[in-house]
Amino acid sequence: MTDMTPMVGRRQLLVGSIGAAVAALAPPAWAQTFPSERWVNIVFTPTGEHFADRYFWDGVYSIAAVREFSWTCRDYRASQWKWIHPWLMDLIFVLHWKYNKNLISIFSGYRSPQTNAQIEGAALNSQHMRALALDIHIPDVDNEAVARDLKKIIYGGTGMYPGRGFTHFDFGPLRSWVA
Repeated sequence: MTDMTPMVGRRQLLVGSIGAAVAALAPPAWAQTFPSERWVNIVFTPTGEHFADRYFWDGVYSIAAVREFSWTCRDYRASQWKWIHPWLMDLIFVLHWKYNKNLISIFSGYRSPQTNAQIEGAALNSQHMRALALDIHIPDVDNEAVARDLKKIIYGGTGMYPGRGFTHFDFGPLRSWVA
């Protein structure tokens, strides 16, 4: 008797994986009304590295720009990086526009589980370990205002850290806090 189970070849699997990756980089529905060209200008405070470039044009995210942004926001302690979700870049773009600020500081992006375990007060299941969170500071803008505005435009977590001078946002479950 012959086994009639369909087999998936390596080529089909590769094509399917590439298709899934491209679909994941498609802009969200709410971003369809954004400008057709988007950019961010950030400094990753722990290393002093800058990323200032376009990351979206002609209806698609630039894989090279998202990769460079992700590397800039890496876990510098462990020298590891993970793809940062490009929707986080869209939120940075919105904050540039909303507050008319050219440069936004990022205090934390991707964190390895080892680094996360060493950070006092870090959530055990932090969205930073999934590359779905950023901790930011906008010069001369009240962190409470930033957190309040982010709560209006994202479905995820927003945290305010007044004593430490930054605001957290992520694409995890809906929640908010002040620490």
